[in-house]
Amino acid sequence: MINFSNLHPVVSALYFVSVLVITMFTANPILLFVALLGGILFYTKTEKGIHFLKEFRFYLVLIVIITLTNPLFSHDGVTPLFFLNGNPITLEALLYGVDIAIMLVAVMYWFKCFNKIMTEDKLLFLFGKISPKISLLLSSALRFIPLLKIQAARIRQSQKAMGLFASEAWTDKLRGSMRVYSALITWALENAIDTGSSMKARGYGLKGRSHYSIFTFRKSDALLMAAIMAMDAIIVMVMATGQLDFSFYPTISATTMTIYNFLAMITFAVLVLLPFILEVKEGLQWKYYRSKI
Repeated sequence: MINFSNLHPVVSALYFVSVLVITMFTANPILLFVALLGGILFYTKTEKGIHFLKEFRFYLVLIVIITLTNPLFSHDGVTPLFFLNGNPITLEALLYGVDIAIMLVAVMYWFKCFNKIMTEDKLLFLFGKISPKISLLLSSALRFIPLLKIQAARIRQSQKAMGLFASEAWTDKLRGSMRVYSALITWALENAIDTGSSMKARGYGLKGRSHYSIFTFRKSDALLMAAIMAMDAIIVMVMATGQLDFSFYPTISATTMTIYNFLAMITFAVLVLLPFILEVKEGLQWKYYRSKI
């Protein structure tokens, strides 16, 4: 059984780089919508439902804000909807705002998935031999962010128990937040000193020091890596020919649908939905095997 979270770090890194690069360097709304859908579906398999819904509401608001803000700064386009302070609010600028918002949210979702899948051990494995300091910095930063969130919640709960957040006045809330921030920074500095001392005691930085790895490159990793590279090649070649180009200014225009750009879109859809498909397949197989016990 193939579980995406258990793939070799090289395969996982290649996959995320492929999806993120294609998403960030295309303006085609179909590709961006598919990337957003794939990121959301994949994230639902790595995050609990309630937390996911809270974040999803935030991203919906973000899409609306970006969509409405872009026409206020960009007045290009030949289809004015109305005039605001003498400046035209055009249909092209509005739709381009939607396109930018979808791209931004899709990238944010994929980075969230990256943070869930690419653990500290995987980053150390990828960059340990190339640049141990960079790998340590990345893994420490990715680990430190959730620790800060957890510790901030603990400090806030402790101060609430002491009655420091009893008032509803915004001045008291601001003072309380500053106390939480001060305690959090103090904790972070102390934790950094303890971490540095622990690393020194364990021999970090000594020459010839090796590190243990639990990752092995299996046949399934090789097959999936070859499939990802083949899909990347198809998409990149079609993009290089300009058949996936899409422009909003001065008028909305796109290339004519052909067998090549249709193939590239289907290939990209398979690429971004691949983790979700593997996770669903893994879950169904697990339930099937449990039912046979």
